[in-house]
Amino acid sequence: MNILVQSAVVFVVFIEVVKCGRYVTLKDQADPRDADSDEERHVFKPTDEQPAMEITRVLDIGDNHKAWVIDNAIRYEDYALLPELVKSHDSDFVFAHQNYSKENKDWNFGSAPWVSEFSKDVMEKTVVWNNIKPMVEQSLEKKVKISYVEVNLLRALDAIPPQQSKFCGKNRFVLTFFLTDIFKLNSYGQLSFYAMSRNPNMSNESRLEVTETVHPHGFRATLWPACHTVLFRAPSVNFFQHLMLLHVVMTTDMESNEEIITPASIAMPRSEFLEQFGSFKFTNEDAGRKINYEQCLHRSFYDGMETRPIHIFDDLFTVDELKAWRSHIWKYNAVVNGFDSEPSEGHDNVQWMAAMDVDRFISTGMWPRLQGVLKFISNKTDWYPYDVALNYVRTADHTRIHPDAELHQDEFTLLLYLSEGLTPNEYGETTWVVMKKDDGVLGYIGRGGEVYESIAAVAPKFGRLVVFKNNIEHAAHPPSINFLGGRYSFAVKVGLNKRLAFIKRVYERMEGVEMNEHMKRLNTQLMAGMQDDPTVSKITTDQLVQLFQKVTAKRDKQAAEAHQQVFENAVRSL
Repeated sequence: MNILVQSAVVFVVFIEVVKCGRYVTLKDQADPRDADSDEERHVFKPTDEQPAMEITRVLDIGDNHKAWVIDNAIRYEDYALLPELVKSHDSDFVFAHQNYSKENKDWNFGSAPWVSEFSKDVMEKTVVWNNIKPMVEQSLEKKVKISYVEVNLLRALDAIPPQQSKFCGKNRFVLTFFLTDIFKLNSYGQLSFYAMSRNPNMSNESRLEVTETVHPHGFRATLWPACHTVLFRAPSVNFFQHLMLLHVVMTTDMESNEEIITPASIAMPRSEFLEQFGSFKFTNEDAGRKINYEQCLHRSFYDGMETRPIHIFDDLFTVDELKAWRSHIWKYNAVVNGFDSEPSEGHDNVQWMAAMDVDRFISTGMWPRLQGVLKFISNKTDWYPYDVALNYVRTADHTRIHPDAELHQDEFTLLLYLSEGLTPNEYGETTWVVMKKDDGVLGYIGRGGEVYESIAAVAPKFGRLVVFKNNIEHAAHPPSINFLGGRYSFAVKVGLNKRLAFIKRVYERMEGVEMNEHMKRLNTQLMAGMQDDPTVSKITTDQLVQLFQKVTAKRDKQAAEAHQQVFENAVRSL
């Protein structure tokens, strides 16, 4: 019997979502771990002309209310602009779950965890709003005006109950845009409407029942009455990014100027906080007490060479001092970094943090306290901060093993834990590890398969301070699903002296800044430690300070120009 064997060519198609288009690459037997080069990428755009905006569903959501599903609410060419405009506006995000609990219905109960107010004046000028406004008014048979605009970000496992919207008010409606175009069928994230109903087979009492559900689409908007009971469902656990929702709150009362109060609307503006940040002082009666560091030193760990310590201190601060400091830095709203899908462990993957002004931090009452600890453990007094931040880690986060410094750098990181109520059953530890020799696993798995051995783990006890040589690789573990709030750690990274701290600040600030060849060479030298020694380097410490200021000004100018370009594109065709 003859068997005819035909050769075949196998093509693998990779689709990577980038803004509103997709990159499509054809590769012969491609390794999915390999990064596509620019030459191999081709921008894929929809071949068919986008259908016109239309109301595809009119929903009876109960209580004599209706909701309208509007598809193609955003044009293809405008879709990438709107999320970019939303993320680049002047207001950072407020973490509304900072003291959230299931038992107590606080002012933030049921809120999305991350909220940010968006300028209604800017929204009114966008082509997106001006295109959809006539359809909204036609549906409601009334004129409308914008009262308030808010951005919400949801992550997997966010515990949000069905409830009446915080936007509720007479004559108010909400137009919600789903600003995520990479959702798949099983990524969840639906919008559900509820009404009271009674099932006599189960109970004589009425209970909330789902009346209608809307699936999130990237170009979709949903118009609904602001006082109806709704649930914006969190994404599934296999969706690693945030689901971005843009809520445009409108009123049909054209004379109304009623203010809408939400966790986002009462946030302190960034510029106002910057002015106040450096003025913080501990005001308790015993704030100037002498601290017995030896007695507060709970335990010390070391790496395998006994040269890199991890010191754990308890009771350096009183409860009142901790609450005062936490309340102060909570006002510094956070920014989102997004999930990093890179398989290597070089990035901490902390998605939310509030990076604070180092120069103003030095003026606070917290810095002298930390200086005392550094002097105790090192017998040195010239330590100088180069990075100050409040890190937020939550249940669904996937933080990674990483170092804060290179092996040749002599630095410390100080971590002050500021979450109350975290129990051993709710996790949240920080772990430190050392890499072992490849035992064959790395060669088999590839990047991300490095083998580590744990050398220490510390529970995030409220008020505990951990000081460690920060070239030890470490990771913050997320809390368990039983903990609805955030795991807060206030992190201060210090260099051996002011010069080394500013070298670190300069080359980290240069990331993302356009540089000429001379600046690129200088950046490489700074990173390699070639300018560390002031007796050898021709660059003085004062010049490094001036260079940092110039690089910062250039970065800020680039960011402002990019934001202005996004804004102009978003409002271009009124």
